[in-house]
Amino acid sequence: MPRLHFKLPALVWQMLLMGLLGLSGIIFVPLLLRRVDAHVLATGLVAQVYVYYLVLLVQFGFSWSGPAAVARSSQPAEVAAVWHASVRSKLYLLIGPVAWLFGLGYIAWADGHWYLLGFVLLLMASALNSNWFLQSIQNFAGGVASAVAGVVVSVLLLLALVNHGTPSTPWVSAALAVAVLIAPQVLLGLGSWWLAKRACAVLAPSGADRLDATQTWRLLRKDSPLVLSQLLLLASTTLGTVVVGALADATTSAAYAATEKLFNLGATVLVGAFMALYPRFATSFYSDRSAYWLKTKQLLAAGLLVGTGGLVVLTCFGQPLMALYLSDALAIKVAPVLNVFAIWLGLCLSQHVLTGYLVLAERHRMVLYANAWVLLVTVAVGYTFARAEPIYWVYGMVAGQLFTCAWLLQLYLQDRRTVR
Repeated sequence: MPRLHFKLPALVWQMLLMGLLGLSGIIFVPLLLRRVDAHVLATGLVAQVYVYYLVLLVQFGFSWSGPAAVARSSQPAEVAAVWHASVRSKLYLLIGPVAWLFGLGYIAWADGHWYLLGFVLLLMASALNSNWFLQSIQNFAGGVASAVAGVVVSVLLLLALVNHGTPSTPWVSAALAVAVLIAPQVLLGLGSWWLAKRACAVLAPSGADRLDATQTWRLLRKDSPLVLSQLLLLASTTLGTVVVGALADATTSAAYAATEKLFNLGATVLVGAFMALYPRFATSFYSDRSAYWLKTKQLLAAGLLVGTGGLVVLTCFGQPLMALYLSDALAIKVAPVLNVFAIWLGLCLSQHVLTGYLVLAERHRMVLYANAWVLLVTVAVGYTFARAEPIYWVYGMVAGQLFTCAWLLQLYLQDRRTVR
């Protein structure tokens, strides 16, 4: 009973955090469209997508390897050392390859849009972001409080933009729009860093937990496969929009893109729940492997239950429900594959669970190979089906997840034979 009492708040905190970061963006963008020039906002949104790939690079997979390292630590000073190593490593990345790539992107398409430099704040905050550490030490409220502060700032900036009337100069509205878009993530990064720093001051007050530069570079080399694997994982879930856009007409492409985005949002909720519990999974992995596999099976079963429920609902009422989200004309385009999307949603946790297992087993290079194979299976099967009908790409996404389920089953059977 005590464990159940502890898990529920963790999931609730994670759902709140995801809602603040995700839904706030969905709400703010339509409001900004009414006050900001469409071309300016479109430029900002495209730049934001590019910056998010850089954010993935600068975070360098520490959301996976960090909790695992904390779980392996036996002394408070070792726990603090994990956090200091992550921040130092990410700052090296920020002032090195990330700054270089951002500069190239800015030169390529900025064309005088200096307000895009505001995204530098997002990259800096991402380097400092320590929410994974707060979750590892069971401080879920700290990250949510920081995100709330960011949303409040965004709301205030949006009100300033609305009440300002017609901006005297276009750059005022452009700068405010960028600030509105990035404020929640920026405050989350800065707030979680400050809270983590205070926690580490208690864990290791002497400051003897710091790694030197050589150890930091060794850590970067060790974790480099993780960031590459995260890029492959992202591609396996978002490549469908590109492929369908190349093979189908504009109406079908728009319908598929909107549908894929909707189901990816559902997958994000499931993955977020897993990441909230991941520190506890890491502890179980090292202390009681049978308990780890029991929790894994329960988690995958919960995902399958969600997918099965979605399959039943979408089989019976899929097209009318999608017509509420899209127009009737667009809903008809994707109606044949809604049940397939539901199956994919039920299986989508498997790829993240496989990644988590390999990280906990300290097989970081295998994480890269695993996600590369998933992407390969997804593309091979998806493109074969898409040549017959573009929206059938989703069958490749399902095939990729079935591949990870088979891999997990093999690892489970192997563990039963070798781990007591």
